[in-house]
Amino acid sequence: MWCGFMAKRSRQNMSNMEELSIVSPNCADIAPPSVITKRFPDGESYCRLEGIENLEGKKVRIVHRLFPDPDENLVTLLQIMYGAKQAGAKHISLVIPYLPYARSDKAWLTGEVVSAKLLIRLLKQNGANKIHTWDCHFLKRPGDVRYQGLDITNRCMGPKLVSYMRKSTPDAIVVSPDAGAKYLVGEDGLFMRKERGGYEVGENKAFRPIEKMEADFKVKGKNVILVDDMVAGGGTMIRAAQKCYEMGAKSVSCAATHGMFLDSALERLLAAGVSRIATTNSIPSPASTINLKRDIAKILKGEGAKVKHL
Repeated sequence: MWCGFMAKRSRQNMSNMEELSIVSPNCADIAPPSVITKRFPDGESYCRLEGIENLEGKKVRIVHRLFPDPDENLVTLLQIMYGAKQAGAKHISLVIPYLPYARSDKAWLTGEVVSAKLLIRLLKQNGANKIHTWDCHFLKRPGDVRYQGLDITNRCMGPKLVSYMRKSTPDAIVVSPDAGAKYLVGEDGLFMRKERGGYEVGENKAFRPIEKMEADFKVKGKNVILVDDMVAGGGTMIRAAQKCYEMGAKSVSCAATHGMFLDSALERLLAAGVSRIATTNSIPSPASTINLKRDIAKILKGEGAKVKHL
């Protein structure tokens, strides 16, 4: 009975704890930054938190992008977390629009490191209590999940992407080009199945090309909206668009939560006949037409908590 009472009181104290937000310079489009980052001449990261005297005993939310330059930005995030803990922060939540290493969620070859697990464990071991993110590739479903011992809230942008795209083509058929991302298109959406080949021999890039794209539905004479969690090199979206046109689609447009558009992927999508492309600004790009600022502001506001920006 005593232990239960103490646990309840502890949860109440945590919920009533004043919350502060720390915003990285690479999220200045979302909120005013409160971190100074620089580079030493040898390439090492320099990081300084402003207002650390206010962190003692506080619940802290850190807003930081890990892409582009994921390795470099991961070190910066660890520096911010370490600085917050050293200043006395009692609880740390991370707001990371796009989680990198998310595609490395299983080992295909003997000895491969599953970097998705490594990343989450690294963040947990260095003080993270929770992560807020959007359409994380390795989770494949929205909601609250406990992964590698860390609580993650995975928010789904599928409905907003579909709603935005349907403003110009309200009668369009909605399709996910990958069965793993079918939750994005909802119960009425359709999905394709793809098969990847092995790694390219002699290539320095860890890339497995798509060998087959299959669809068991009809799109002849229809407008199609392809929705996925991310567009990296564009291979999946391009093959899916080509498949739709082979099946007689009238038009194909693409939407994704995260748009990396590596190796001129944006231009190659347009060359493949894609009429419109839209993403969120989880990764800023010319296709970023859906802003996460309001969603992130709600997270920073919390549930009735008093929130300040450092």
